[in-house]
Amino acid sequence: MSTMLSAYEALSRPDLEAIQSRRVRALLTRAYRDSSFYRTKIDEAGVSPERIADLAAFRERVPFSTKAELLADQDRHPPFGSRLCVDRRDVALINLTGGTSGQGQETYGRTQADVQTLGYLHALAWYRAGLRPDHTVLNCVPTGGMTTGGWGPSEGIRIIGATGLTPPAALSTEAKIDLMLRFRPLHFIYASTNYLHRMTEVMGQLGIVPREAFPDLVGVFIAAEGYPLEWARRIQDLWGCTLHEGYGSTQCVGFAAGTGPQGAIGPDGGRGVMELFEWMTLCEVIDPESGQAVAPGEEGELVVTNLTIEASPVIRFRTGDRVRFVPAADRASALNAIECGGIGRYDDMMKIRGNNVWPDAVDAAVLAFAEVDEYVGRVFTADDGKTDVEIRVALKAAAAACSEAERGRIAGALRDAVKERTNVAMRVVFADRAELPEYTYKARRWSDERQKGYRL
Repeated sequence: MSTMLSAYEALSRPDLEAIQSRRVRALLTRAYRDSSFYRTKIDEAGVSPERIADLAAFRERVPFSTKAELLADQDRHPPFGSRLCVDRRDVALINLTGGTSGQGQETYGRTQADVQTLGYLHALAWYRAGLRPDHTVLNCVPTGGMTTGGWGPSEGIRIIGATGLTPPAALSTEAKIDLMLRFRPLHFIYASTNYLHRMTEVMGQLGIVPREAFPDLVGVFIAAEGYPLEWARRIQDLWGCTLHEGYGSTQCVGFAAGTGPQGAIGPDGGRGVMELFEWMTLCEVIDPESGQAVAPGEEGELVVTNLTIEASPVIRFRTGDRVRFVPAADRASALNAIECGGIGRYDDMMKIRGNNVWPDAVDAAVLAFAEVDEYVGRVFTADDGKTDVEIRVALKAAAAACSEAERGRIAGALRDAVKERTNVAMRVVFADRAELPEYTYKARRWSDERQKGYRL
């Protein structure tokens, strides 16, 4: 792992792009030959694979693919769709997407080599973050099932040679903490952003100080959701180690980006970056309206192309994920990157009183308050026919026991912070923690209860 990683990280930008170009041409040739889905798309675009000489031609001439197209294709040609590029007998594993977008679950076949790649792309992110063969790692992401995220962690831990501690998903957070204490020393933790938040919250309730209980930790690694910078700083202080982050998906067959030794907080105290594993996945960041590449530092939609996947590769797949692009040239590095903590979904955006409101913008406002444990939000049509927005906030024990005047101050500060980030006034209502959900993986904090088509 170390030798291979060092070789790729030492590449110049031109050498890296030469590898990408060779792999893109090989992918197009194979997909055109073996997949009627991609052959039809390429023919309809008036493109021939042999005429795609470089990455610029690839981006200019090869069409995007979308989730809706993939779902329609597999409906017509179940179960894998006509995009499968290998003989059905060579499929060693079936993966499904999580279906969190509400549009349905894509089906992906994996060959034996693809399964190895799945493990490598998990191991790669964690090795860069400090996980080593003599470490014990707690995996809090639900294992098994049919998603890539359910299979990849165990494969990645095995490839590195670390000792895996993988409690069942149904186990309570308190029971998982008991296991952590039992199998010390613990060196590394992998969890979704929200589950790390939940685990930290429960430890506080139990009177456990993470940095004191687990002094051997070299890193905690999160994925799946955005978070406020203030939260990241608190997490590093509470756990006494570096916070790391990765970006991945089923379409990427694991992680497509991850933080290096610096972690999720940059050297200037701001947001760090996740470097893209560009020799494995070709990533583009585009304006979702025009389809053109965004400028450095701008937000856009992430588009991914698998460069080494055999069975069900994706080619210029529009993920629907909103990221901020940080080019290699801005960092004196050969690897392009995306900003930590800001991953969002374009299909999560809510139109409220003429404003585009992103749930992660409210997260950033509310969870930046040290007094807050958790919150949920709802958008609904009030009795007078107008759109109303309410956020229900659970405070930590010390803040919940404070005076009414102090609670009023906190509520006012929360309203102001949310209004500043979203331009929408929202009512703040305090609730007991037990009344709000607990998130073991991805959080869905918002519900839109307005009648369909009645969106002011």
